[in-house]
Amino acid sequence: MASPRLIIDNLSCGRGERALFRGLSLILEAGEAARVLGDNGSGKTTLLRTLCGLHAPFDGDVQWQGSAPAAADEDEPILQDDLCFVGHDNALNGALTPIENLDVLMRLSGRRRSQKHIRETLTSLGLKPVANRACERLSAGQRRRVSLARLWLTDAPLWLLDEPASALDVDARAVLGARIAEHVGAGGLVLFTTHEPLTLPDLPVRAIELTAC
Repeated sequence: MASPRLIIDNLSCGRGERALFRGLSLILEAGEAARVLGDNGSGKTTLLRTLCGLHAPFDGDVQWQGSAPAAADEDEPILQDDLCFVGHDNALNGALTPIENLDVLMRLSGRRRSQKHIRETLTSLGLKPVANRACERLSAGQRRRVSLARLWLTDAPLWLLDEPASALDVDARAVLGARIAEHVGAGGLVLFTTHEPLTLPDLPVRAIELTAC
């Protein structure tokens, strides 16, 4: 089987009818990480959402595992397989517990995990005391760690992470950085944005600069 590869060719993206950036080209190979840089409004979040199929590009091509992002039609894009997207919104239902939320999220990704596996993952991330508490009762940092727990549960090769370190303390950022480095070291691919300090031990990170139109 060929190694996973993300190919972006002359990509232009935007919101509504307004283009945010144009002409982005990039090849991301297995075992590589890249950080998306740019001013606010330059399209960093829009890029990640386009790559996973949540937005249609204005122009250009995206190839992941040999295919473009799938879509039922232009109005209803479908998240691609073999990737894990963690947005700056935690995507948690406040009325559900961390275990219940992760069960739903992993099912939706096509990577169902047992409640035992989910519980063990939450315990390893210091979330055992709140595993059965409604997420609306958790702190911002706890909710972020619950959302990021998907990175310990998934086997998807490509990770698209939008501000993954948001609301995390120094220790939690170190744990996240180590997990990203572990994934890339095992041949995974990571494309991320961050405003928070995020140390990736012994891992070269490419810089991808977006310039707003």
